[in-house]
Amino acid sequence: MASKTTNGEQTGEQQPASSEAQSPDLTVHAEGTADRLRRVNEPGKADCLETVEVELAVEYDIASSDEWRNLVDPDYAIHGRTVEKGTIIDDLLDRLEGHYRRQSSSRYEAPDWNLTVTGSATAWRRLLMEFSQMRGSDSDRAHKGTLRLKRLLAAGLVDTGAALAALELINQYDLDRSTDTFIAEVTDSTDGE
Repeated sequence: MASKTTNGEQTGEQQPASSEAQSPDLTVHAEGTADRLRRVNEPGKADCLETVEVELAVEYDIASSDEWRNLVDPDYAIHGRTVEKGTIIDDLLDRLEGHYRRQSSSRYEAPDWNLTVTGSATAWRRLLMEFSQMRGSDSDRAHKGTLRLKRLLAAGLVDTGAALAALELINQYDLDRSTDTFIAEVTDSTDGE
């Protein structure tokens, strides 16, 4: 059984025409196997929970840095891991109607799930500059943003838009940072097309 779901609460309001005023629009794509639990009430029988294995394809739009912060730990490396993939998928499953749980109990890993965050280079740049709010110059924020993008690329969580955003930040702020990782990601994605 396959299911596809999207969060429908992101509609209704028109975004301002200015790209600077818009929230960064990123989409989380997750595909994998989960257990769906539902209560079975048959007459003359005791209540019980039925577990059904389902294949899910979940898409969730992230429209603000707060939503990003709630989904992905903003201080990635402080806890020793860039991404807790299992936790992200658990959070996505909690947002669905009904009760779903992953079959793997690991907080960090979810080997049977594919997880990717996609967005334009503009959306990634905006998110990382917003997300890297700290004292210091725009150049300091851009440097911190490119470091985070590199970690997310290494974890396999983000798409080519993130690599392009990092290259744009490095160029715009003339950062003394290697571009090899980002160029390799862009080259790999264009070779496959």
